[in-house]
Amino acid sequence: MSEETTGDDDIVVATERTPLVGDLTRPETPTSAWKPGHSRASTLASTTASATVHIPTAQKPGAVLALFFLIVFAASAADAFKIIPMTRIFEDILCHEHYGKSRGSVKPIDEALCKVDVIQSRLAYLFAVQEALSAGISCLVALLWAIVADRIGRKPVYAASSIGMTLHLLITMIVGWFPDALPPRSVWVASIAFVLGGSPVMNACIYSIISDVLPESSRAIGFMRIHVTSMVGNLISPALASVMMSLTGPWPVMLLSFILWIVATAMITLIPETFHRAPPSDNEVSPSTTFKSRALEGLNQLKDSLSMIRIPSVALIFSICLISIPVVVCTLQFMVQFISKRYQVPLAKTGYVQSVYGVAHIVVVLLIIPFISALLVHPSTPGWLRVADERSRDLKLVRWSYGTFIVGSFVLGLSPVLPVFVAGLILMSLGSGSASFAKSIAATHVDAEHRSRLFTIMTLLEVVSDVWATPALAGLFTLGMRLGGEWIGLPYFGVAFTCVVMLLLSMFVRIPATEDDEETSSIITE
Repeated sequence: MSEETTGDDDIVVATERTPLVGDLTRPETPTSAWKPGHSRASTLASTTASATVHIPTAQKPGAVLALFFLIVFAASAADAFKIIPMTRIFEDILCHEHYGKSRGSVKPIDEALCKVDVIQSRLAYLFAVQEALSAGISCLVALLWAIVADRIGRKPVYAASSIGMTLHLLITMIVGWFPDALPPRSVWVASIAFVLGGSPVMNACIYSIISDVLPESSRAIGFMRIHVTSMVGNLISPALASVMMSLTGPWPVMLLSFILWIVATAMITLIPETFHRAPPSDNEVSPSTTFKSRALEGLNQLKDSLSMIRIPSVALIFSICLISIPVVVCTLQFMVQFISKRYQVPLAKTGYVQSVYGVAHIVVVLLIIPFISALLVHPSTPGWLRVADERSRDLKLVRWSYGTFIVGSFVLGLSPVLPVFVAGLILMSLGSGSASFAKSIAATHVDAEHRSRLFTIMTLLEVVSDVWATPALAGLFTLGMRLGGEWIGLPYFGVAFTCVVMLLLSMFVRIPATEDDEETSSIITE
């Protein structure tokens, strides 16, 4: 076994030939603030970038990941449990308003009567605006939280974002519980809780912690395992929610979701901090404690973070992030409403369809993608299919993923019956690893100290995508209902179009240059 220095990160990391315990040393020459292999003097470096960062790959990464699996599963299950009951609760509120009846004075209205176009359009608009507001607030605070994570650590920022998610659900439940006192649009106030970070910051912290504890060769697989853990909670728990709703109604399911969020937040206290900055040496100037110097330091760090767009491939991946969310949104809360409306399926039963997609998603990530990943780099693989290394493999797989998204979303839009729709979902699941591959490719362009900010920028751009994606889907859904017939699938045709654009952009992405790759070296030396 031996230590290896990667050509891109320019830091010593643990590899498959490196012991998981031992002394990992760093090179004497500091790397670029954002571009591996270049001097810091040539970049917009932050005032604290010169401090040594110790990545604790020796601290049993398997234990950290195992704990993360539990937390991510609990949080994902909590978030998924709320989708169907929340949709039904607010559909019922809007239904009572439409028919001019008070919820407290009459019997429940038959759900079939709530499927009229006017109510469904208002329901889609209600959730679209809430999602857009949450995304907008997240945009304003995400990069600031990323800088905090790179200064004081990942753990406290992760905890704050989880608390924000819990408060968001609590406010939503309060509005739904008092419909006669609070109008449905009051649910938009819940978006204020995302000042604490919310899901974008939470996701960025997760990817940063994984990058801290795993070597580059295992990073993409680690991303996917966390991702599939999240999908297990997101896409299997709706089936359990459907069973519970049939027996208890929507509110016990919402309460269970709230309890799971509390449990997930409490478990964060068990996570060890994975980011540690060594004390400054005697010849290093300590940062001033004045407000002016802190503000200037923060501005320099912001410039340092944004300078990553000077790398063309990273800029292209950022562009993909800007249009990537529709393919996710169309399989979550929006899909619940779409299935119920188009195929006249009660909301309480839509969770079973989501679970089919979840099972397919898990099979793809746990079995199909690892098999294909190994096949692409195996020496016995035919030359036309084989790739040189893991980075080339990730790039090829992300392009294939976007191709399957195009076909799958087009099938979803055309499907005249529910079984065909489910077949389209299975096709969509074949692209499950796209986000993990994209993040892994982007991570190879920057050093470890700035990956938290890299992932936050990527997540931030995905949040920006969410600002327009959910209202766009709601608008296309309303337009499709007005046009009638097969045009109701218009939202999924829109998703297919965005996937085409993502595929085209990915064709211009390149992997980082190495000493043996003169062709790509010009990409990062501008």
